[in-house]
Amino acid sequence: MFFLFRGEWWSLAIIILAVYSAAVDASAQQISASSSNAAELLRQLSSEEPVVRNGALEQLRSNPDALRDPKIKTALIKLLDQENHVKFSMDDEGYAEYVAWLAAAAAKVIDWSDQRQECILTDGVYLQDELADHAKASVPCLLRRFESAPHFMRGRVAAMMVQALAKGRNEVDPATREAVEQTTLNALHDSDEGVRIDIVKGLGEFGTEDMVPALRVLAKTDSTPAVYGYSRRKWAAEAIAQIQKRAHAHN
Repeated sequence: MFFLFRGEWWSLAIIILAVYSAAVDASAQQISASSSNAAELLRQLSSEEPVVRNGALEQLRSNPDALRDPKIKTALIKLLDQENHVKFSMDDEGYAEYVAWLAAAAAKVIDWSDQRQECILTDGVYLQDELADHAKASVPCLLRRFESAPHFMRGRVAAMMVQALAKGRNEVDPATREAVEQTTLNALHDSDEGVRIDIVKGLGEFGTEDMVPALRVLAKTDSTPAVYGYSRRKWAAEAIAQIQKRAHAHN
């Protein structure tokens, strides 16, 4: 046991108060700096200059904790919606990478119960696995996107619907499931060769046995000439084999 005289108690109290004040000041500075950083990120995310917006995303890469800020979440979704309406060449790898990371960041903060946000994510670049994990919300958006997508995207969108339905079939209402199945059948006979190839490959990876009859017809009757040893007939036959292998594995 030890004793402190009155003067020593007073000195100790002063020391404790000083330490406490320093801690409070440091905390206040951190909060102030954090608020300042968040405000600057918001300004950059809404900039008209693509380079500035990309710089903000680079900061978010190194500071993922900033994604917890509700205002930054909203800004990311808004920015993705904006970028979805920008026409760019598929050869522009830098811009494509920027949009891909933007969509990936938005997928981390999206409110999956808000279909508007979900459709914004669906209208962006391809995030097949994330969308398949939330089939109830994503499939109606994918159906809408398929109707308005340019020809070079239609096949990929249809394949994404097949994947989402394969994973979340029980989450999707019967009318929507029927619409997806009809869209898939139509895609097998789309006028665009790329759409037909994409959907056949998608069915091979994620299709179910109810699609086998249509694929058999394709495998027997399609007249598309082979290119480098591959044709839709061959891809259809391979898709049937993949579907049947999965079905047998589950039995």
